[in-house]
Amino acid sequence: MFVRFVVGDETENPYWLTGVFTSARMLRDEGKLYKYESEWLEEIYDWFNKHLPCPPFEQKHKAQEWTKDAVSWFRDDAEEPMKRIWDLVALLRQHDVPVRMVTTDDPGEIVYSDDCQVVAETRRWAK
Repeated sequence: MFVRFVVGDETENPYWLTGVFTSARMLRDEGKLYKYESEWLEEIYDWFNKHLPCPPFEQKHKAQEWTKDAVSWFRDDAEEPMKRIWDLVALLRQHDVPVRMVTTDDPGEIVYSDDCQVVAETRRWAK
């Protein structure tokens, strides 16, 4: 099973929605966070940067061309990252940003994989 946290309400197709990392960064960059929230967000990002491998989005090889539809999904057994992601969810919800958890057994064509996550070419037509 794979898990993704997206921003949007229940009426929106989750395969078209932005993830929580991007949405939290946008709140910060738009100046919508209090100083202590920005500091907390940086602590959250620091933890993920230290403990979660970063998929090589910038280092595409000719044999591995990712499209804009390639998104990251957590593995459901990635215990510590799954616990920590709820901090981002809480921050977004404090600012009335609707966050949904989406689960699937088939995230699409997997183009990257590590112990905690996969990057998959998501089928945007999925329901």
